[in-house]
Amino acid sequence: VFVGETHDRLAHHLNQLAIIRGLHAIHPDLVIAVEYFQQPFQPYLDAYVAGSLDEKAMLKKTEYFERWGFDYRLYRPILQYAQEHSIPLLALNIPQEIRRKVGRSGLASLTPEERTQVPAEIDRSDPHYRKRLERVFHNHPNTDPGKAAGVFERFMDVQLLWDESMAERA
Repeated sequence: VFVGETHDRLAHHLNQLAIIRGLHAIHPDLVIAVEYFQQPFQPYLDAYVAGSLDEKAMLKKTEYFERWGFDYRLYRPILQYAQEHSIPLLALNIPQEIRRKVGRSGLASLTPEERTQVPAEIDRSDPHYRKRLERVFHNHPNTDPGKAAGVFERFMDVQLLWDESMAERA
């Protein structure tokens, strides 16, 4: 079950929690996959759910505030519920260092080791996805029209990398 949200809307996160509670009541064997933690920090989420790492340490070790930045209080009820009920949390997001490198220099710039952290296949064939990203891209300020085409391709690579890596992980 995929439940979308707007990152800064508490009502959306409370809705997610209500859905999680309902699903947990009828099928307790579930996993909560979250975008707001990056994959390399999975061991800290596991330790948090197991109760061997407290909330403050988990936030520090996952570098939550440096890597996500949205008010933690929006997500806290979901994480607390997961811990209270021993529901695994799955870190979906790809490391920001890889996203940034791709944004600066493209997918081809990744080292063989970095390539192991990204999906083997990245599908660029969906014209609707491309059009939607073009609209988003052109709404960003300070886009130099002379460089926009190359910059857009890297922008699209980053978005595809983000989306495909989370989908593959889920």
